[in-house]
This record gives sequence, structure tokens and C-alpha cells, in this order.
Amino acid sequence: MSTIDIIEIKDIRFIESDTMFIALSNERSFLVPLDKFPAIAALSAEEKNDFEIIDGANVSFLAIDEIYNIHELVGF
Repeated sequence: MSTIDIIEIKDIRFIESDTMFIALSNERSFLVPLDKFPAIAALSAEEKNDFEIIDGANVSFLAIDEIYNIHELVGF
């Protein structure tokens, strides 16, 4: 039986008002343009920073009723 490395979200930050920086547990990071995620883009700066990482693979912003998966956010 092989061991599969599980990639998790370690950190999320916002650069300007239109870009999300996502750091992963495998040392990779991604800049995600928020035009792909209009519900997140519409949040205030305070609301953008009020999020929860769930099980390392999902992100929930408390001001909206959506949960985003790591694969959806970074496109793999």
C-alpha cells in the first residue's frame, strides 16, 4: 500500500483587492485572480479575512454560504 501525500491549504492572504495568495503544505503557492470567484471579490477586506480552513482542503468565508475546495481554487 503506497502513501499518498495530502496537500493542504496552510495560509491565505489577499494582495490588493483582486488577488488571493494561497500557500500549500507542499511548499507551493498560487496567486488566484478573484475575477474567477465573484462572491469572494465582492467581500469587504474585513470579510475576506474572516475565513476558516476546513480539513486542510476547503475554505469557508463566514460572510457567504459557499465552501471552496483547494482544487477549485488553484485549478488542479
